[in-house]
Amino acid sequence: MAQEQQYYPVQPAGGKPKRRKNLVIGCVIVLAFLGMMGIFAALLAGQMRKSDIFKNFPTADNISSSGDRIGVLYISGVIHAGKSSIGGFMSEQTSGSDSIVGILNKAAKDDGIKAVLIRVNSPGGSAAASQEIYNAIVRLKEKKPVIVSMGDVAASGGYYISAASDKIFADPATLTGSIGVIMQFLNYGGLFEKYGLEGVTIKSVKYKDIGSPYRKMLPEERAILQSALDSVHQQFVRDVAKGRGLKVEEVVKIADGRVFTGEQAQKIKLVDKLGGMQEAIEYAAKKGGLDLPANIDYLQKENPFSMFFNSMSGIKPASMEELKIKKLADMLMMNPLLDGE
Repeated sequence: MAQEQQYYPVQPAGGKPKRRKNLVIGCVIVLAFLGMMGIFAALLAGQMRKSDIFKNFPTADNISSSGDRIGVLYISGVIHAGKSSIGGFMSEQTSGSDSIVGILNKAAKDDGIKAVLIRVNSPGGSAAASQEIYNAIVRLKEKKPVIVSMGDVAASGGYYISAASDKIFADPATLTGSIGVIMQFLNYGGLFEKYGLEGVTIKSVKYKDIGSPYRKMLPEERAILQSALDSVHQQFVRDVAKGRGLKVEEVVKIADGRVFTGEQAQKIKLVDKLGGMQEAIEYAAKKGGLDLPANIDYLQKENPFSMFFNSMSGIKPASMEELKIKKLADMLMMNPLLDGE
């Protein structure tokens, strides 16, 4: 009787060493990740030591979200409708009117907040969004003092919202003003003709494709858009005059889109005082009836992860920081959006 053979699975050659190798590689990756996180944490600590919080307030002892205090709100980057973006590795920080107005309305109801300081560092953005923030500041200052401290740039929409406050502080080198509205279009007609391309548009009414990039703008279309921009510009001028306590005629003389330094702006009454964040905080404390150092409440509440990645986005070589400021300046001069604000 033939003996029955038994078959056993064959262990692939080098199976165990391969598993050990994969395990070692996995451990190395984990350790490398933890090491990188440690480096990031160290950089974060260094970045925080250089931030506005630690520059203006040597200790964190006066940061509080209860009791009598000054509420501090940052409006940074392009102003737009909707929610703010905190920025990060792949995006820039922006200020959404929905988020900003919500914070201002909440501050108005908080009896412990005796004054609000708004730190503006924005080249402008949406006209309608800037108007919403302007109106929210007007409502807020009926209940408590609202002070603006301008950073690098507070122009166009950044100036629009600043004009609603009780007092404006700016550094001598701050860029501000740029009171004006702009709308820009590209026309690909010549390019299409060169390469034999054609844009096809089907519309129900005459002006539905106004601003189309596939053809030249008609004179009557330009007149329609010009009328709309003139209307927004007039609103801008009226609101600045109202907020600053100036005559409309005074604002019209300087509302030609030009920018001013903080020093120049003070001379034409667009800015009240020259000074930085610290001087604005001291003034806000005085107007709110608080002793110095006053408790500070940072009104934008961020979770630890968003704060971490937002701070990481600011850890860049000096050359990158220079490019960032140049980008702000380019936005200020070019105003690529319907900007007015």
